[in-house]
This record gives sequence, structure tokens and C-alpha cells, in this order.
Amino acid sequence: MTDSKNDLIPEPSLRRMPWYLAYVSMLRERHVDYVSSTQISRELKVDSSQIAKDLSFLDIKGKTRIGYEVSSSSTSSRSFSASGAATAQ
Repeated sequence: MTDSKNDLIPEPSLRRMPWYLAYVSMLRERHVDYVSSTQISRELKVDSSQIAKDLSFLDIKGKTRIGYEVSSSSTSSRSFSASGAATAQ
């Protein structure tokens, strides 16, 4: 566990991370370069602003009118899940 409260990821966000990883992995297999939070939102039934907030915990930032880079999102998500995560109590 980390020392700083700012480094903690809320448990609901942690529970959604596998959904994002699975979706982004599927997009990567289909050779998709970018995906918007709106596209993810439609597919996973999660509000697009919540997706942006969740991904920001992993320091994944989208580009306005372009979206999130699929390859970097997938790599960051995998690194996160492999290393484990601290949850807010």
C-alpha cells in the first residue's frame, strides 16, 4: 500500500479496470488505434465522464476529438493489473 491518500484508487474504479482492459484488448486485436470514452461508454454501459476519471488514475489521458490511444491504454492497464493496486478503505 502507498503512503499518500492521492495514490489510492477507489474500489469501484478498481472493479471497472478489468472491463476496460478486456475492451481495449479486443480493440487492439482489431487493430484500432484510438477509442473515445463515448465509444467505451456505449459498449460497457458506464458514463463517459466516469471512464475518463477512472483512466486518469492510471495516468491515461485522452486527446480531445481523437480519444485514447489503444496501444498505450492496453499497456498501462496491463501494467497496473500485474503490479496490484492500493484501494481506498
